[in-house]
Amino acid sequence: MMKKALLAGTATLVFAGPVLAEDWRDSRDEISFGVIPVETQTETTDTMDEFAAYAEDKLGVPVEIFTASDYVGVNNALVAEQIDMAWTSPSAYSGSWLDCDGCLKPLVTATDKDGNLGYNSVLIVQADSPYQSYEDLEGKTVARTDPNSQSGYLVPTVQFHQMDKPIDEYFNSPVSGGHTQSVLGVLDGTYDAAFTWTTEDDGYGQLRTMMDKGMLDREDIRVIWTSELVPPPPVVAHQNMPADMEKDLKNLFLTLHEENMELAESVAKGETQGFVEVDHSVYEPTIQMRKTMRELRTSN
Repeated sequence: MMKKALLAGTATLVFAGPVLAEDWRDSRDEISFGVIPVETQTETTDTMDEFAAYAEDKLGVPVEIFTASDYVGVNNALVAEQIDMAWTSPSAYSGSWLDCDGCLKPLVTATDKDGNLGYNSVLIVQADSPYQSYEDLEGKTVARTDPNSQSGYLVPTVQFHQMDKPIDEYFNSPVSGGHTQSVLGVLDGTYDAAFTWTTEDDGYGQLRTMMDKGMLDREDIRVIWTSELVPPPPVVAHQNMPADMEKDLKNLFLTLHEENMELAESVAKGETQGFVEVDHSVYEPTIQMRKTMRELRTSN
């Protein structure tokens, strides 16, 4: 009798079966990826279409590219969970992280051509200009890009303040609206100089992007100031993202260079050894810079 009862109980357990965990795809019809234009909005969309098709094939759901004219538009959409992930600037990520009490988190970032992390803010002038250092530009027109750009605004503003040369006082410093506009403004003489970004030997970054697009002959400009190394642009998600979805999205980027290096470099906007995982600690220096900027605005 006891043997029969035990077998019956075992049978009941077998027929009950395991409880299957819900997959993130069960509640999402598509994934949206936010990017900001680095050339023109049309060119950016065209560049990312191939990646969207690749990601759709790997993930099994449609991937839509969301573009906005600036970092704020992309980051606001991410904070509001209107998009799933975004490639943004370290400064924009840090500002949004502070504003939304840590509701965002970085997933991955691209390495440079040597496998290193980070890039530099640089100050460029026309190659044949008389300016040899930033001191020669005192009182001249030196453009910054966008208040949410790390290399084009945050880093130079904070570092020049630390050198006791506040940019708004030391230069005439208009905001150009973007890195492409800044570089073109230097080339056509609208600006005497401008801040933008690049990596060692222009492996990737704004200068490499414009060179590859035929928009810039590198011999037409000179770099006369280079910042300390700063954290690279992250692909960011909302903290509410399901863990299994986060894992799949990270893997999508981490394996991209192994499966299609040409596409990886297209997404990274230049030479890269691929994407690597990154966490919030990498951006703590930028968080501190954003806090410094807020203190500067409050004191003025």
